[in-house]
Amino acid sequence: MKKLHILLILLLLSLSSYAKDNNTSDFGKVEGLIRLYHVFEPAYVKSGRVKDYDIDGSTIGGHIRYYTPELSGFGATTALYYTRGTGLNNKYDINTIMAAGRFFTQNYSPKAVLGELNLHYTDSIHKIVLGRFKVDSPITNAIFTYMPNMYEAFLYENSSLKNTKITIAQIERMAYGSRAPVEFGLIGEATRTGGTTQNAINIRGDFIDVEKQTLADPLAKTNGITALGVVDTSLEDITIRVWDFYAHDIINMLYVDATYKAKDRTLPYRLSAQYLRVDSIGKDLALKWMDAKSAYFIGAKATLKYKKAFAYIAYNHSGNAKILNPWSGDPAYTSSFFSKNAYRANVDAYKIGFNYDLVSNLKLITSHASYSKSTTLGTFAPARPVEVLKEPEYDAFESAILLSYNPFRELNILGGFIYKTSEYSYAGEQVKLLDADLLITYRF
Repeated sequence: MKKLHILLILLLLSLSSYAKDNNTSDFGKVEGLIRLYHVFEPAYVKSGRVKDYDIDGSTIGGHIRYYTPELSGFGATTALYYTRGTGLNNKYDINTIMAAGRFFTQNYSPKAVLGELNLHYTDSIHKIVLGRFKVDSPITNAIFTYMPNMYEAFLYENSSLKNTKITIAQIERMAYGSRAPVEFGLIGEATRTGGTTQNAINIRGDFIDVEKQTLADPLAKTNGITALGVVDTSLEDITIRVWDFYAHDIINMLYVDATYKAKDRTLPYRLSAQYLRVDSIGKDLALKWMDAKSAYFIGAKATLKYKKAFAYIAYNHSGNAKILNPWSGDPAYTSSFFSKNAYRANVDAYKIGFNYDLVSNLKLITSHASYSKSTTLGTFAPARPVEVLKEPEYDAFESAILLSYNPFRELNILGGFIYKTSEYSYAGEQVKLLDADLLITYRF
């Protein structure tokens, strides 16, 4: 793979040189993002601890991406990701929980990651990508802060069949994104259902064999992940997606959803349904973390838009075993900013949301999700000392009220409050979290 990286860098330079030598104004394309997070003082974590935890997480970072000029459909892409603290964090206070998902390092120091470096080819029917890039699928897509999980892989897309796109991929390595410790700790609560199987606190941005990442085992050796995706729109107003990730000797993850989109312009609405299933396969290398050889959830969602208002209601139900969720993906309709309880065992989850355009560039965003008590062992991992895994004791919920403001197209300011309760206790009392956050994003 090192030889491939050298080849791709040389290609980037040669394509740019070609454009310059041929007196063309096309030197490729540069785009990027600058993002600021800041947690405000009302934020806290309450439990049976004598003193409540404060929350800190003031960071700035982003990415810059370069696309070379294309020659007969061939091109290359590279992107550098970076994050650091603003200097406003109380990171050494034992009574403060740092927002670890906004950094790349365990000690919250600055770090840059070469997250993307790939060669690609595109025409009207085919798309090929080789190198480092984000694999776009329901099994790998989720909320991220500065960098999502990245992969070293080969991907091929074909659109020769009318209204159908077929994708195949072979994934060899994975780098955890910046939010991985939160997916394991605050969100996953050490259940390995929140998007990672380890906290990845000091290996974020490091491209490591995907089986070693999945199993949290530096000695693991398999044939990586073979993926297949089909998106079909041949039925009128209906989109069907099927994705299958076969992690050799570990697990097979199958995801299916269907969405009906009504054509009514005065009252547009969508109806969706989903199914996710995980099976232990081959040598059953991950069975140690699973309740059974297979696990699943189902879901349904309805959305409605009327003038300036947008509303939705969603439901998920999981079976008798938790869903091992190692690659950060989060297709569940009822997931929230800090809660993915639908992947745990025996959960009934409900979520409602309401958004309203107050003015042309100012939007109110609200949601409430309710999760029945699961049967999955877990613990509130961000606390110190960490308590042992235990049975859930409570139903849980998460509510949010946010304002999103776009003073101009490239700039978004998002701020507000998120309140979450856990199904687990710490020091004998239910864990409760209040997040008061500001997020400013500038795209160029």
